[in-house]
Amino acid sequence: MRESHPYTKDGLLTELMRPRRIQFIVNPKAGTNLQKHIRTSVEKHLNHRKFEYGFSFTERAEHARELAEQAVADGCEIIVAVGGDGSINEVASALLGSNATLGIVPAGSGNGLAMHLGYGRDIDEAVKKINTARVSAIDCGFMNGRPFFNLAGIGFDGLVSNLMKGSNWRGFIPYFLKSVKAGLQYTPRECRLEIDGKVITEKCFIISIANGPMWGYNFQIAPDARLDDGFFEVVLLKDAPKWHYFAAVPATLNGKIYDAAFVEHFTARKVKIFAEGRNFVHLDGEGLTLEGELEFEIRPKALNILIPDNPDNQ
Repeated sequence: MRESHPYTKDGLLTELMRPRRIQFIVNPKAGTNLQKHIRTSVEKHLNHRKFEYGFSFTERAEHARELAEQAVADGCEIIVAVGGDGSINEVASALLGSNATLGIVPAGSGNGLAMHLGYGRDIDEAVKKINTARVSAIDCGFMNGRPFFNLAGIGFDGLVSNLMKGSNWRGFIPYFLKSVKAGLQYTPRECRLEIDGKVITEKCFIISIANGPMWGYNFQIAPDARLDDGFFEVVLLKDAPKWHYFAAVPATLNGKIYDAAFVEHFTARKVKIFAEGRNFVHLDGEGLTLEGELEFEIRPKALNILIPDNPDNQ
């Protein structure tokens, strides 16, 4: 479903200050359910002198990508993903290769990219931040040709994403419970990694290919990752007694995860990973199960994005 709400001006101001076309693509089934108030929030908090706005609502998986592609074809300058990390991935993927700019109104469970950029968790505040946000360009990662913008992971975090897939129960509590279940269930697997040509064989609990630093809920797996430096941070959580992983959770909240003895990290542009059998994988929180080699590469400054005018948010 699509709606349009143009703001019309007349006279000389129309020529001097043409409103930018902005389309909000809303996932009505995203985690927090606060997005049901998005119309009211936009009507109240968006600067209508700066923006001519419309809404589209997703009806199925991958629909956000289709709606974003149509918005680009229609000449919209800013396309805002209203949803979780998966919705952001779909919309952002459609903007690659265009001049359109991504905006975010977080309405998911983890909201890793949105939290890192400074959008926060409050929908009204996120809409307000769009009014003064600046346009910047960030990198895009690809796994076997599939784009991701924040994090990709293999192992424990991939299993968590697969356990959450299709669940109607969202938020921190189900995320925490699924994480505990996955932590008890998942066993480190031997993996062959090629990191910018350097070959490593290691039993790994997690392999994180990080463009951005955090999973969500302020849990940081790659605290030094930057969205615009042209590199991945590759973080390995190696084989260790399981209680070590649980004991390290506070370190993901204070940016000290690299201090753990079982953690190793690298900076790279290209990564290849191979593990026998079925692998639990996630791309921006969306769970997949894949077999065979996984190849990662980064495309610098591939996506235009609105970044809130906050200090230290990139």
